[in-house]
Amino acid sequence: MYMQNSSRGGNADDENSADVAAKESQKRRVQMELLILDSDKRKLANEKSVLEAEIRKLRQDGERITLITNSKKARYDVVVRESSEKEEELKRLKKKLNTL
Repeated sequence: MYMQNSSRGGNADDENSADVAAKESQKRRVQMELLILDSDKRKLANEKSVLEAEIRKLRQDGERITLITNSKKARYDVVVRESSEKEEELKRLKKKLNTL
């Protein structure tokens, strides 16, 4: 009888050991998943920072290009106006020359 009880106790210990092993295995899987997700999160955070910096630079470049474009347009308007004035002055002087 003692043998039967001890063997039953052994089965309970085996089941308990199996439960502990299953829980440990599940715990390791969850820990591995946590590590992978944490790594993925860090990679995405780094990519986010890089993209933010690139967007900031592009905005600054856009502002710089806008300033340069406005400056060139202003100069273009001055050149067109001065060219028209010179053309009018040329016509006036040719007309004066023809009258002399």
